[in-house]
Formats: sequence, C-alpha cells, structure tokens
Amino acid sequence: MLRPLFLALFSIALPAAAQTYPGKTVRIVVPFPAGGSTDVLARVCAEHLNKTHGQLFIVDNRPGATGTIAGALVANSAPDGYTLLMHSVSTYIAGYMYKKVSYDPVKAFAPIVNLSVNPFILVSSTSLPVKNVKELVALARSRPGELTFGTVGMGSGAHLVAEMFNSAARIKTVSVHYKGSAPTMVALASGEVGFSVNNILDTRPFVNQGKLRALAVTGTKRSPAMPDVPTLVDSGVEVEANIWTGLFAPAATPKPIVDRLNQELTRVFDTREMREWLLNSLGGELPANTPEQFAAFLASDTAQWQKIVKQLD
Repeated sequence: MLRPLFLALFSIALPAAAQTYPGKTVRIVVPFPAGGSTDVLARVCAEHLNKTHGQLFIVDNRPGATGTIAGALVANSAPDGYTLLMHSVSTYIAGYMYKKVSYDPVKAFAPIVNLSVNPFILVSSTSLPVKNVKELVALARSRPGELTFGTVGMGSGAHLVAEMFNSAARIKTVSVHYKGSAPTMVALASGEVGFSVNNILDTRPFVNQGKLRALAVTGTKRSPAMPDVPTLVDSGVEVEANIWTGLFAPAATPKPIVDRLNQELTRVFDTREMREWLLNSLGGELPANTPEQFAAFLASDTAQWQKIVKQLD
C-alpha cells in the first residue's frame, strides 16, 4: 500500500519541482579551462538562464583527464538539476576510451540539448611546403613516419579525427599531444609540428593572420564560417566528422526539469541573433532537437567514434 502511494505522490511532485526550479544556484561544469569554445558556450547559456531566473547559474571549470574528471563529478552528483555538464564530443567519448572511469558513460547522463554542431578543420603550419590536402598527403607518403601532427589531448575528438585522416589517406605520421588547444596552435604556428585538426574558433585567428593554412573542414558540406575551405571528401579523403557541444544532467534527473531546460535554451538559441553568434563565434549551427532526439543522435554518433578508438587500442 505504501509503495503505490509513494509513487503517486512522486509523480505529482515532479511537475511541481520543475515549476519551482531552480531554487538555488545551478553549476554548469565545464571539462576545459576557461576561454575555449565549450567554456564560451557554457557561459553564454549561464548568462541567458540568469536573465530568466536571476543570477542562479554559474560556470565551474574542472579540466583534466580529457573530461573524465568533470564527468565523474557530475555523474556522481544528485540528480536534481543543480549540477549540469557541458560535454563536447571529445569529453563524452573519453568515457568510452578510458578503462578505469568511475561512471558508466552509457547510463551516467541525461541528455538535455545539443547546442552546437560544427566541423573540425585540418590546418598546417606555414613552414610545411603544402597548400592543400593533396600536397599534404603526397608529402607524408614521401616521408613516412616523419611528419608530426599536434593534438589538443590524447583521445580528444580532434586527435581521433586526425587518426581517421591518417587511416583514410593511407599515411603514417607521428602524434604530439599538448594540454589543450592554445599550446597546440602555438606549436603549430611556430612550426614545432606540421599539421593539426582542431575547432574553427581556435584556429581561425591564426589562419586570418597568415600563421596557419586552412586545408579542409571535416563536415558533409563547407562551413558557412569558412566558406572558402573545401571539405576533406571534396579533397579526396573520405572522412566526415563533426564537433558537437551539448548540455547534460546526471541520469535520473526529473524529466520535467530536463524538458524545461531544453525548451528554455532552444528558445534562446533558436533566434537569428544567436544563430549568427554561433556561426560567427564558434563556427557552429544549432540542430533542432528534443532530449530524445539528442539521445538518438548520441547513440549513432558514438558508434562512429568507437570504431576509431578500437583501431588505436
């Protein structure tokens, strides 16, 4: 008798919880240092949610271990909507790469909303005598095992895409891992490494200043953020992969709270002003998605990344 009564009362309480949410400060945990694209997106979300709710959303940067430190923190937090996680493809996939993580990457999180999807970009140092993908591939084949590529971290999405590129182009190059995007771009601009794969936000300033060469983007089409840059497929290398950045809550967070956050952030970002900001600032586009659509996307997207992860084992 008591259990049915409890379940009935619980089902009534969920909508009420969503209506009164948030009643205290909400943390949006970011698995990267301040200043990167994921951090910027999280801060924009917090700013707009603060306008709606009144200074209740803050960003908490917890970098390290390719996002698994932040992932563990949120996965083990109370599922009440007061600790959220701004995952990127890199930090989400890391949960599948590392064998000793304290959470189940499949079951630990409730997807809320996918806020930005954009391609990676393949760039080369100006010290490297190449001006396009064909020339980079030819150079790498003529010097097997000599060319180096910089990554923003071992196992990051950018690292995995670079490995996809090596495999598809049938070339052998050497990875050099850095701690984040900034040191990777500095190393590339100085000629310390030959090429890299990274996001558009962090590479575009170097390209515009003539310090790096943009060779190709990894999307299914050219990016409106850099329309003069061809895709890898157009350049003769069959690789397609995108960066995504989305908001998550711990699993078992009440669905009314998940739905409310989805609706509020979709309303904020699905405007001409914010779509232009996403494109011009991050090189990204807003996909239309519900929490269920985001979950379905994750299932198919993760399968692609797991294939390359297995190749690296």
